[in-house]
Amino acid sequence: MKYRYKTLFDLWAQSCGEYGDLVAFSDNKEQVKITYKQAFRELCFLAQEFKELGLERFEHVCLFACNSPSWLILEQAIITLGAVCVSKTSEINIKELDYVFNNSDSVALITDKKDIINHFIESEEFIKSIKFILYTGSEDIFVSEFKKIYKLSTLIEKLTPDTPIKTDWQENPDDTAYINYTSGTSSSPKGAMLPNIGMSYVVEQLQKFNDIKPGKTFVVTFPLSSAGGKSFNLLCFSKGCRIMYTPYKEFYEVIDKYKPEYLHCAPKIMQTMHEKLMNAVKEKGFIFQNIYNIAFCISKFIQNAERKCSVCAKALKPVKNFLDKKVYKQIRNTLLTDETIVFVGSAHLAKPLEDYFDIIGIPLIQHYGLTETTGLAVSNTLESQKKHPYTVGVAFEGTTIRIIDPETHKEMPAGKVGLITLGGIEILKEYYKNEEATQKAILEEHFLNTGDLGYVDKEGYLVVLSRYDDVIVMSNGYNVYTPLLENEAKDSVFVNQIAIAGHGKPYLTAVIVLNKEEYLDWCTKNSLNGIDANKNEKFKAFLIENLNEKIKRKNDWKYYEKLKKVYFSNEPFTVENGLLTGTLKVKYQKVINTYKKEIEKLYEEI
Repeated sequence: MKYRYKTLFDLWAQSCGEYGDLVAFSDNKEQVKITYKQAFRELCFLAQEFKELGLERFEHVCLFACNSPSWLILEQAIITLGAVCVSKTSEINIKELDYVFNNSDSVALITDKKDIINHFIESEEFIKSIKFILYTGSEDIFVSEFKKIYKLSTLIEKLTPDTPIKTDWQENPDDTAYINYTSGTSSSPKGAMLPNIGMSYVVEQLQKFNDIKPGKTFVVTFPLSSAGGKSFNLLCFSKGCRIMYTPYKEFYEVIDKYKPEYLHCAPKIMQTMHEKLMNAVKEKGFIFQNIYNIAFCISKFIQNAERKCSVCAKALKPVKNFLDKKVYKQIRNTLLTDETIVFVGSAHLAKPLEDYFDIIGIPLIQHYGLTETTGLAVSNTLESQKKHPYTVGVAFEGTTIRIIDPETHKEMPAGKVGLITLGGIEILKEYYKNEEATQKAILEEHFLNTGDLGYVDKEGYLVVLSRYDDVIVMSNGYNVYTPLLENEAKDSVFVNQIAIAGHGKPYLTAVIVLNKEEYLDWCTKNSLNGIDANKNEKFKAFLIENLNEKIKRKNDWKYYEKLKKVYFSNEPFTVENGLLTGTLKVKYQKVINTYKKEIEKLYEEI
């Protein structure tokens, strides 16, 4: 197979040569703007600076920061020198950052948080072994008796148009470019060693699935420590886009202001987007709400007909276009433009949400991959997502999907559920200093046990069901794939987040983070104001019935796949409290352990 990019440096050199004066990176206030030419000169200059600071090939550097215009430049400078970038968002717990730094044997630290620096320099061993600390924040920083700390802004000031820089760096495609630590949804973080050629291959393949236009805007939501998030940043960079970074709390303000053409969102963000769009319907008044409800029922009928019959699709198109112009356009344009395309990753999207965005006219493209696949290995296109709903697409050109029996490892035929395995050059080389995990994950050279359950349909499209580890075995011996039930339950307006429990138990229960506005509205309508949801038995009974009706829509639903009791958490699952990963996946086992006492009470006899 012939590759357009042999290394990540090739990708940067080609992109900067093609789009030189276009803006490559900016912050959400556009106070920082970096063109493609500037970005390329900065990475080459910083590679030289790191070399002068003593960084050598194959050594590891930890980059702990929030998304910023400088992140990709800094990590590429590390990789260009032949060193390895170990990255994590600086928003996570300091204990996890400490673990990553020490486990990865890093010799340098780059961070935007003074608190992180203060934590590490308390260790004499750290001070003795560290080659340098680079502070990327904007505040002044003074550390007495420590001479190895530098400010990024000070280094960049040395770079002038006349500064001579080396621009012919040579990377080795097979060298490790990243050690990306998994977020530990079901186990301790592991350092996946990802090859240089793996990321450039993923970007090159994504170009074939997505028609990205130069000069368009891509607003970043995923942390750049995520391999999947990084791959979409590099995809848009490789095609001449302006990549804009913003804190998530300002995300909706930014998309309203800049009207980006491209977004990359986790299912959790799609859920909040759905809530905002439904609020927009309410704000338009009673009459419009009724029109919308009637239109949506008609559109649901049209959607089902289109998926079964191409002749029906053609006949119903005028009605579909009329409803879109008169109803849905008014709603989607409260958030996005008609040109916006949303890439959806991190986990598979619940079917009701995919149906909703299809009806309302916001185009989605789902894809699939893991940290261990350098982000991605499977994708849909705009067209295939419509033709093959609820799938995450087909394998990249040089990638192989095999579905195997979890116990025997025998390959399963099309349509049969089994363990998803992937083979290709994007697969991790190994887990750093973890031979046991490596042997468990890599079935053969460049072939990965993803740990996910799913199947490939007769046309080669992959359907992802759940994590194999998320299967709970009830006391009656039945196996339940909880994420499938959770996806259906999250269609309820009352549910923001949910984790279903029941391993070794006679029935299913759930920990739920309520949509407080919807709950308070329900209480007002039912004259039950001021009642704690956990003491509101009438609401519990209503919600459990409501959720079970939604769960019953699941394909091949079984009678035992229903909730009997629920507990309402007053605190949401967040990255900060350790219950969400950086890409907003629920850390299922962590949630179950955190609410262990509350869950056990749900199984006490009344």
